[in-house]
Amino acid sequence: MTSYKQLIDRLETFSDNHLQVKKFGSDFLEQLPNFATTDEKYPIIFVVPVSSGYGDIVNNINIDIYCFDIIQKGRENLNTIISDTHQILNDYYLELNTGDDWSVDVLSSSVTPLNNELLDYCAGWVLSLSLEVETYCETDIPTN
Repeated sequence: MTSYKQLIDRLETFSDNHLQVKKFGSDFLEQLPNFATTDEKYPIIFVVPVSSGYGDIVNNINIDIYCFDIIQKGRENLNTIISDTHQILNDYYLELNTGDDWSVDVLSSSVTPLNNELLDYCAGWVLSLSLEVETYCETDIPTN
């Protein structure tokens, strides 16, 4: 895997195969409210690029993976949402660390609760990852 697009494609494939995840998306954070309306099926995974850095041999990519579900009236399902979304993100973390042929190393990770100001009708977690992605060859810069 050599690019952000390939990473997103692999995460989307993993989401499609995950029994709990109902929808996957990737865009900038400003698009999250448009993507995650109350009419959608939940839980949702949404990947946001944070930053990237380049070196001679490796690329560093920082991403945030949002996992959240809709809160029912009366908040009866809140503890279930918190537990389920945390477990889903744990599945993603384990897949990135131990999955076959990812060609990625997790340099650092942290999990924080979803900010309710972003989506006031949802609860969940945000997995922040710093990844080291292998590059297979040097790229020639097109000059013509």
